[in-house]
Amino acid sequence: MIKAISYLGLGTMGSGMASNLLEAGYELTVWNRSAEKCEPFRRNGAHVADTPADAVRDVDLVMYSLSDDQAVEEVVFGSKGILSGIKEGQIAMDMSTVLPATSLQEQEAYAKRGVDFLDAPVFGSRQESANAKLWIMAAGNKAIFEKVKPVLEHLGQTVHYFGKNGNAAAMKLVGNLIVALEMEALAEGLVLAQKAGLDLNTVMEVVKVADFRSPLLLSNGQNILKRDFSPSFALKLMLKDASLIEKFSETMESPIPALRVVEKNLASAVGLGFGNENASALIKALEKEAGIEVKALNR
Repeated sequence: MIKAISYLGLGTMGSGMASNLLEAGYELTVWNRSAEKCEPFRRNGAHVADTPADAVRDVDLVMYSLSDDQAVEEVVFGSKGILSGIKEGQIAMDMSTVLPATSLQEQEAYAKRGVDFLDAPVFGSRQESANAKLWIMAAGNKAIFEKVKPVLEHLGQTVHYFGKNGNAAAMKLVGNLIVALEMEALAEGLVLAQKAGLDLNTVMEVVKVADFRSPLLLSNGQNILKRDFSPSFALKLMLKDASLIEKFSETMESPIPALRVVEKNLASAVGLGFGNENASALIKALEKEAGIEVKALNR
């Protein structure tokens, strides 16, 4: 039974998950590159580690959510990284969005130390993480998945098993491809509606009920009309993920023509200075090209 957990990476997603683990009663150790993010957890009873190697000692399960493949390389494989502190019999779980090849590299390194490994990325953003409403995918040894599943159920509303290592990381990129295309469709549609002189409040009423409706379109569309681009998933991270999807699709020899258009617009919006805003700020690149601003009229 898993009792002691370490969580590394207390960013937008990790902080919510770590908080829910504490609330669930696990003995928690935390680490973050920016140490000040650990202080709220210290005040709530968590142990705070100085290095990734220190964080993973004497725990049953090591979990981490990091910004990109390079961060995983540093935190896992670095001189004071997880691999220098983890021991045989422990379990490691990478919840980051990374290439499947990175997950397989991790699995191989952990196996040499007698450590079981799962890739377990999530769908959702800041609110879903804080409210334990994430959608979680996991891949690796089935018996280990069953062992950690009760932990994951404290973090998400669904948990899906995808078989061998790397498959959950692949599913995360498939899902993010769909998200990116939805965001582009929403942005293009709202800009076109604005140019056509449509009442955007009524446009969103249709989006809410029509057969193409989705929670992502609705929430982001409503926020765009309010000009609320506070980040739940940063635009620069969507651009990073688009690059990962492109690399992955090349290895699979699978065409992604629509994503290449989205990637161009994402890069344009980041270049305009909106990288730290929500991914919906993608629309600002299209607005500049169209010479308008999408904004609902007061009723």
